[in-house]
Order: sequence, then C-alpha cells, then structure tokens
Amino acid sequence: MLCLAIWFTPSLHAQAQTQPLLIGAEDDWAPFSSIENGQPKGMAVDIVRAIFADANIPIKLVALPYARCMRETKSGRLAGCFDTLPDAQMLRDYLFHAKPLFSDPLLILARADRPVASVQVRDLENTRVVVTHGYSYGDEFEKNNKIQRIDGVADISNLRMLVAGRADYAIVYQRILRHQLRSKGHDLSGQLKTVGQLTDAKLYLSFSRNGADMPGVIERFNAAHARLSRNGTIAAINKKWD
Repeated sequence: MLCLAIWFTPSLHAQAQTQPLLIGAEDDWAPFSSIENGQPKGMAVDIVRAIFADANIPIKLVALPYARCMRETKSGRLAGCFDTLPDAQMLRDYLFHAKPLFSDPLLILARADRPVASVQVRDLENTRVVVTHGYSYGDEFEKNNKIQRIDGVADISNLRMLVAGRADYAIVYQRILRHQLRSKGHDLSGQLKTVGQLTDAKLYLSFSRNGADMPGVIERFNAAHARLSRNGTIAAINKKWD
C-alpha cells in the first residue's frame, strides 16, 4: 500500500514555508504510487502533491517502504504516512485529516475453480487469507482472530500464492488488482475470481501524534483538500488514473 512519510525538521512550524518536507512514497503500489525513472508516480502521489501545493507547504518525495513508514511515524521520527485505511488501533496511534484522499473497493478473491460465489468476512474464519505485510484491512477483518492471516510481500506475489494453493483467499484493492493483472499478471488470466468485498475502503494520510505543530499542519491540509474537492481538482486526478 502507498506510503508517504513526512520527515521532521528541527522546527516544522518555523521552516514550513522555506524547507521542503521530505515525503516517502511507496515504490510498488501502482497505480496509486510507484517509482518510474527514479521518481514517484501515481494517483495518490498527484493528489498529495496538489493538496500540499495548495496549502503552500513545500514537499520533496522519496521512496520508502510502507511498513517502515508507519513505524517511524508512530515513533515520531516521521510526521506522517499514507495511504492508510484507519482501524480502531490506528485511531489511537495516529492523527487523521477530515476527509479521505480517495476510496477503492477492497475485494475478496478466490481461485476461479473454488466452489464459492459469495463470501463475507465471517466466511473467512478458519481459512487461509493472504494479505500484504503492514497493511490494514478494517476493524471487522482485523479483530477476527479466527481468520488465519498469511503475510505476503506484495499484491502480485500474493495473487500467485493464491493461485498456487498456498492460501484460500486474497484481499486486494480493485484498482490495484486491475493494474497488476494488466501489467504483471498475464499468467493469472482466468485463474481468479472476485467472491466478495470487505469494504469500500477510504484511504487517509496518517499524521504522527508525536510531531511538532501537527494540528496546524492538519488544519492547512484540510482547508486545501476542501478547496480542491470543491473546484474539481481531486475528481480530475481520479478520472485521469481510472
């Protein structure tokens, strides 16, 4: 999942107008965020850049793995990380802005030959479900201890684990699935099917509770996000990457 992490300067408030915030972008979550020719690229990257630009907060993007991003944000070394699907634990550990950056259906996938047609979270109990290490999947899934969760390293490898029979189900975002099958998963054609949906996931930027002037940064972020939502900028970015 995409991660953008804001690294602290000694005084974020004093330097916000002159020193760019260093922001880490996950390099393997296309089409939301990936690295192309050494530069972050994707829908979420465009949204984040637009919001911070409108808020007059300079940023510089660098590649960073999502799990590391979230750990260092929680510790206070980073000011923020995204994209995050908040759950109850994350609401205790991080601060969040007012409205989601974007949303995308979070799908339950099975092998095409599996004799199931409709699956809900409770149907995943006592089955092997492959997910990506460090990602969150919402309270209903995260709190169900009867689900045997298998941590994978990336969406495309998770899908191959599923097809190989090393898991019963996989959880993948809809647009991520579409992109992965088109760009990397040609060998998986016809071998997977969607059997359910966890949620229409709403993705956020996680802000550190230990950062300097986080309320001020979040206030400016919220105001800029609202302006870009009203004037159609966010919708145009979504359409560009659909």
